[in-house]
Amino acid sequence: MAEKLPASIRRFVEDYRRVRLHEGYASDDPGYAARLPYVDVTGRNRAVWRLRARHYLVARAVLTLVPGMGRVLDVGAGNGWLARRLAGSHRVTAVDVDAGPTGLGALDDRRVARVCGELESLPFTGGRFDAAVAAASLHYAVDLRRALGELGRVLRAGGLLVVADSPLYADAEARDRAQERTRAYYEAEGAAHLADRYRGLVRAELDEGPFRFFALTPGIGRLGDAIARLRGREGLARMPVLVGRRR
Repeated sequence: MAEKLPASIRRFVEDYRRVRLHEGYASDDPGYAARLPYVDVTGRNRAVWRLRARHYLVARAVLTLVPGMGRVLDVGAGNGWLARRLAGSHRVTAVDVDAGPTGLGALDDRRVARVCGELESLPFTGGRFDAAVAAASLHYAVDLRRALGELGRVLRAGGLLVVADSPLYADAEARDRAQERTRAYYEAEGAAHLADRYRGLVRAELDEGPFRFFALTPGIGRLGDAIARLRGREGLARMPVLVGRRR
């Protein structure tokens, strides 16, 4: 699994690894990825992983209950925890730009094929998969339309795309303001350029692509948004689980 990526992507990967290690979303402990999403061995992000565990169960239910979802692509797989969990009942391929020890290198499971590649240029032939899961990854697409086009290309007609744990904003203005806050955060970490590859999602933009989406879970509800506004804060991003069927 050679890492053949442009210099800009290699820089992203290196700084992303460093920041995620600092945040506790990555670990050099070989048991870290194996126990996710149910146990966070760092003990630093337990609430986040509890939410991701619930979303994983929703995604898994979809892939189990819908007939013909045998070939699954875990896109933006990170350390491959989700791919490993699905491998017992599906033929799974994990793709990510990070092939290093806190990325796909942490995925030591012969049942899972590992491929280094980008969201906007997936290294697969058309119609190869029945379903794709983008868990905490689709918001890293610099060009969302192109990424959705690629996902549509590699899925067969009628294939499913499950999107989970990506921030979904009410409109592009709210998303862009959030991205500037993200840029300030990464700037404090000495890696402001990471914000160039971290953009929240907007439902209208998702619906422009080759998928027809519906929500399985709503994420943070309208009451949470209303309370935030009453307290003088901007409405919160939702974290729904969306399922899109390829048109």
